[in-house]
Amino acid sequence: MNTDLGTGGDAQDSTTEGMARAEERFRNLIAQAPVAISILNGKNLVIETVNDAMLELWGKEASILNRPLSDALPEIQDQGFIELLKNVYATGVPHYGFERLAHLHRNGQLEEAYFNFAYAPMREDGKRINAVMVLATEVTPQVKAKLALKESEQRFRNLIEEAPAAMSLFVGPDMIVELPNEAMLKFWGKGDTVIGKPLREALPELVGQPFLDILDEVYRTGVEFSSQESEARLVVDGKPGIYYFNFTYKPLRNADGEVYAILDVAIDVTEQVLARRNVEASELRFRTLMEAISPMTWTNTPAGEVNFYNQQWYTYTGLDYEQTKAWGWRAVVHPDDLPYTLETYLKALKSGEVFVVENRYRRGSDGMYRWHLNRALPIRDETGAITLWVGTATDIHEQKRIEAELESQVQARTRELKESNQDLRRSNENLTRFAYVASHDLQEPLRKIQSFGSLLQTQYAGGLGDNGLDLINRMQSSAGRMSELIKDLLAYSRISTRQQTFDPVSLTHILTKVLETLEWQIQQAGAAIRSDALPTINGDESQLGQLFQNLLSNAIKFRRPDSAPAVQISYAKRSASDLPPAVRTTRQVSHYHQISVTDNGIGFDEKHADRIFEVFQRLHGKSAYSGTGVGLAICQKVVENHGGAITAHSQPGQGSTFRVYLPV
Repeated sequence: MNTDLGTGGDAQDSTTEGMARAEERFRNLIAQAPVAISILNGKNLVIETVNDAMLELWGKEASILNRPLSDALPEIQDQGFIELLKNVYATGVPHYGFERLAHLHRNGQLEEAYFNFAYAPMREDGKRINAVMVLATEVTPQVKAKLALKESEQRFRNLIEEAPAAMSLFVGPDMIVELPNEAMLKFWGKGDTVIGKPLREALPELVGQPFLDILDEVYRTGVEFSSQESEARLVVDGKPGIYYFNFTYKPLRNADGEVYAILDVAIDVTEQVLARRNVEASELRFRTLMEAISPMTWTNTPAGEVNFYNQQWYTYTGLDYEQTKAWGWRAVVHPDDLPYTLETYLKALKSGEVFVVENRYRRGSDGMYRWHLNRALPIRDETGAITLWVGTATDIHEQKRIEAELESQVQARTRELKESNQDLRRSNENLTRFAYVASHDLQEPLRKIQSFGSLLQTQYAGGLGDNGLDLINRMQSSAGRMSELIKDLLAYSRISTRQQTFDPVSLTHILTKVLETLEWQIQQAGAAIRSDALPTINGDESQLGQLFQNLLSNAIKFRRPDSAPAVQISYAKRSASDLPPAVRTTRQVSHYHQISVTDNGIGFDEKHADRIFEVFQRLHGKSAYSGTGVGLAICQKVVENHGGAITAHSQPGQGSTFRVYLPV
């Protein structure tokens, strides 16, 4: 029994030792494995075993042993790894990850790293899952290199797609079309169906043209090829045509230095080539035209050297091309005209402005210098640079002679006008002196008549009788009208002869002062006067005050007996094109101030609209309405002095509207 017991104990010890040795070998295997390995025990994923490779991959020390993975690597929470491990522990289904991104605290900072890994369940007694084995390999350099390559390829694609020039890749010896941008597809007129096809198949019209052979040579030798204005026959959108391109075939090499593709960069210069050919064709027509016209013509370079004359030049000067080419033309310019001609010519060459000058050229047949008008225009290329000057010299000798005669006549006429102005100035001075004399010498007798009449009325009324008083009253009335007439004539005379000095004046301010002056008349008549806001204009304040005072006085004076005067002053700004045809202003401008004075008075027949602005013209008897017939003449003179016009519109019994137009 004891023997049996001893034998049984030896067997158990032997099994335990064997398991220990197996576990030790397993741990040694993990420790020495070339990949990172860790065993996470239980559902809490406690780190039971971890080799140095895994510790280095995690960036941790061996002190994390026997700690839950979420405590040892807290930064991996919310990155999905803990969830994956628990799912493997719960289901027993392994999980494999490839190039998975993880954020780990390593080297004192949070790093981005990429891994290939496997999570495999481990079973106890081959049944119950008690752990998860983690195997991992870091592939960060490979993934970042792959991403960098992908990014580089994308940048290359973007470069081609967004390039202003047409670009495409031809890959391999068969020249497979890859990455053609929109510009290149537009050149070819084939659409994106050509992508992935050999160039020979994609553009069959290239067969028989030199491009396919050139591409083969570049691919074989690795030597870049460029060409300017090469002709290409292409079928674009189903239509054959001839086009011209500047292009470059650039070989592209792989890491081993072998050519694997050709980059085609092309610029369509068809328009430029055709334009140049048209210019070349038109140049012959241009020179033929230059020969056909009658004036002398020439062309010169941007530097000023003449490189062409037509035959008229040689006929007139009697010189040949060798004698007058470049700057030789100076020899036939009159010496007095040469300095200014050269100055103007050099200035035009520098500024690019049109060259215009009048000078005299010596005629070869008789040595006579005749006046010519020179005019030269710059010819510019598509960039705006001057490539050539084209000039003409037209004989204007007879015109200059006529101009000289006309100038002499103008000077004589100017002297006559000056003398007339002096006469007019003397006349105005005489008129001014007369006005003063009239004011003194005519008013003085009237004042005495009025004074004596007043004495007779006050001191001798009883002895005169009714007839005598009536005569005295008539005499006083006539003297009063005569005094008013003299005052109005003097006012009209001053307006007509006064020197114009205009300043900015407010019409609203002038109107306010006029209303203050007429305050008594307005109150007596019970008049209502309303006005829009009026502008500030350049004018004479005194004259404009007379204008408003006469217009408003008339509106109050010529009222209907059955109603109080109502006057409306309106303002509007009018363009010259909107003025009535009958309005004739004395100064032409683009816009005018329109000021309308409208009343509800007795009105008048509009057939007299022009007559009422004449001096001494009255439409009503003196007994009915007082006045001298000068007021509206003064209004017209004021408006004309300011460059404007005045009109009148009315119907009997319907009121009147006077419209004043003054330049803005």
